[in-house]
Amino acid sequence: MNPQSSLKKILLLFFFFVNFYLQAVNAQNKAETLHQLNTLLINTVMVDFFTPSVASRIYAYPNIAFYECIRQDDPSLPALSGKLNGLKNITTAPANSKVDYFIAACISFSYVAQNLVGSEYKIMDWRNNFIDSLYLQGDAALIKNSLQYGLSVADSIIAWTRKDNYLKSRGMSRFVISDKPGTWQATPLEYAQALEPNWNTIRPFTLKSPSQFSPKEKLPYSMSKSSMFNKTLMELYTLTNNLDTIQKATAMYWDDNPNVAVNIGHLSYFIHKISPGGHWIMITQQACIKKGESVDRSAFAYALTSIALFDAFISCWDEKYKTNLIRPITVINQFVDKNWSPYIQTPPFPEFTSGHSVVSNAGATILTALFGENFSFTDETEIPFGNTARHFNSFFEAAHQSTMSRVYGGIHYPETARISINQGKNIGKNVLKILYPTALK
Repeated sequence: MNPQSSLKKILLLFFFFVNFYLQAVNAQNKAETLHQLNTLLINTVMVDFFTPSVASRIYAYPNIAFYECIRQDDPSLPALSGKLNGLKNITTAPANSKVDYFIAACISFSYVAQNLVGSEYKIMDWRNNFIDSLYLQGDAALIKNSLQYGLSVADSIIAWTRKDNYLKSRGMSRFVISDKPGTWQATPLEYAQALEPNWNTIRPFTLKSPSQFSPKEKLPYSMSKSSMFNKTLMELYTLTNNLDTIQKATAMYWDDNPNVAVNIGHLSYFIHKISPGGHWIMITQQACIKKGESVDRSAFAYALTSIALFDAFISCWDEKYKTNLIRPITVINQFVDKNWSPYIQTPPFPEFTSGHSVVSNAGATILTALFGENFSFTDETEIPFGNTARHFNSFFEAAHQSTMSRVYGGIHYPETARISINQGKNIGKNVLKILYPTALK
């Protein structure tokens, strides 16, 4: 036998098996790639130090882009285009053009994400490595078509983002502090300006208006001993003065403050952590991995959850700045105990309603519809921040714990926490009603 011919056959056989192996791994790792993209996005958002509300915007758009591509591989998955405010039908790939929708989805996610973050190079590096790995597998025409289609979807989504009023809101007037009793005042340690007072001007995805799910129940300020406000205030004061180790650990576990200020003598520094929305994106990821969801079903979970989180922030922030309620640290220091301080740092915006409560219950509503009422999972999100993993028997158990953590932390009144739960659930149900109505039957 000709040695050159034998070598050629061996090489051809080798490349056949390598190609077969790469395709098999690729098929198995499609969902894993989507999880990696979301992890990369969360880490980038954290490093770039975006506020929680802005972070929710960054999580949503790339996941919508990915989903609108990948759903074309599964006719049973509903379109989001035409149902979300301002999003018209997404262009389909040319009939005579063969496209790998997974490749297109990854490319679309990366371009949209890159457009929204500060550290663009992190997303660009991932995309360049991803494209290089594709060309190792051959079929350059398919890859080219897929890249082009993914970019075209990204262009559509990016154009859509530019009409959501975000850029205009960056130049709006700052919040003016009122001297009316019971209104929000800047709080220690930073005494920072009010955060995102114009977030209710951002276009929501499914809400008819930012105030669509404004709670009918309010918490009017009154220091009268018979008032609900005074009762819930004193309940908080008593509770926080007697926190046990479990309650303290819960407050820290769900703190999710992207920018914690630390003052030690003359030394001041900040600790960057995951946002509340990012925490629930990670819970979504862990649920998908536990159930072994395919890439298209995982994309559906990410898209619906991130949409609910985004709308939850808009609804909650609308309520915060309309009611403009004073934080516990301000009123307790003034009328009850000048030396009292909350267990965790108070964030710089009004108290009512609770962002954690609204966001967590909106996310839990979506995930319960997708995975079931008694879906147990272990949340490992907080391990990088020094907390141990926590096991939950359901998404609503996690949401309730997140809600109560803000009371244990001393930054929300118990009555606010109770009212906020329903606001979040109603937002989640609205997302399902519009995008996945069969889940409500």
